Amino acid sequence: MSGLAAICGLILLALVLSLVLKRDAPVIAFLLTLTAGVLILLYAFGMAGSAAQRFSALLAQGGITDSLYLPVLRAVGIAVVVRIMSALCKDAGQSALAAKIEIVGAVLALSACLPLLEQVLSLMADWTA
Repeated sequence: MSGLAAICGLILLALVLSLVLKRDAPVIAFLLTLTAGVLILLYAFGMAGSAAQRFSALLAQGGITDSLYLPVLRAVGIAVVVRIMSALCKDAGQSALAAKIEIVGAVLALSACLPLLEQVLSLMADWTA
């Protein structure tokens, strides 16, 4: 919980400074916001790494192989990266580029889930046979 408070404080500080700088130095305001975002993501990735290890251990205890959940995790990772990049593009005034990254993200997420779909279809074929 204290980590969340620190992140919220960083976000509020970055937002206030960005609003103050936006009129006179928009490039510096954008870079400040970008730097705050990178710091927040580094913190989140550190937390996600330990959570992923615990999640993997729990699934292994239940007998669920990683081939069933890794495609979903990849799709979620793609969605997170695309969401962040799209927001950055929109903040920079490049909405057309944001739309293109969203399309690429959808295609990549779909292709990441294809192995899972193949396994589901294989299980269905075995079940009906």
